Amino acid sequence: MSRGPHVLLVEDSPTTARATARLLTDGGITAEVVIVTDIEAALAHLRSVPVDLVVLDLALRDHHGLDLLADVRTSEAWSTLPVVVFSGVLDPDIVRRTYELGANCFVRKPTKVVELAPAVRAIEQFWARRTGPTTPGIDRSMFQLPLAATADSVREARAIVRHLLDGWGLAVLGETAELCTSELATNAVLHAHTPVLMVVSLLTDGVRIEIEDEAPGVVKAGSLDGDGEGGRGLAIVDALSECWGVDQREEGKTVWFELQRPDPAATA
Repeated sequence: MSRGPHVLLVEDSPTTARATARLLTDGGITAEVVIVTDIEAALAHLRSVPVDLVVLDLALRDHHGLDLLADVRTSEAWSTLPVVVFSGVLDPDIVRRTYELGANCFVRKPTKVVELAPAVRAIEQFWARRTGPTTPGIDRSMFQLPLAATADSVREARAIVRHLLDGWGLAVLGETAELCTSELATNAVLHAHTPVLMVVSLLTDGVRIEIEDEAPGVVKAGSLDGDGEGGRGLAIVDALSECWGVDQREEGKTVWFELQRPDPAATA
């Protein structure tokens, strides 16, 4: 078996750190995980051994995790080191600041340790995307949100999308993105009956939003006046987005859409 990534987990909660490390070690990327609890120990580890990925909590006891992120990005040696912010802090200004400082991905940390598995799976998927074939046009900014099968999750997904687009200077796309996200998230939550993951990626000319579940099945758009639950939602996405599609996998599917920022010349 090939060696997985060497992960530096910066987390000062012993319970959360142990559970996160175990999931990363035993999961799909078979990571080698070293846990540190503060900025000084993190910097010392980075200086001593090669690290493939940093997973960073923002709520450290003595310092804010953003301080470490700033230190990493101002160092030439670590300027391209992948950093996933793994935090329960969802203040849109702080989320935006993580991207301004150079975070590659923001994953929402659940409040209960028993709910960690889908969130850690999001970190694993970020790594798989990072090391797999690249997608043209994808910027370094990405947000991943595991969703429970509840109506509250759909509302949370809508709110997060609006906050992210506001922070990325894409507020003009916010209403359309919210509506399309709501349709896809509702379909997944109602019909997949599996863990659902929302991925929001900043494109060079817009945004890409993906809703991933673990349920196989054929997805196709219906008509706007049709009665089919899933088909009508996809018809709305089809009508409002520049493009959309479905990536089928053995273990499930990803339904995605892209929106482009308006051409200033076209709106002048």
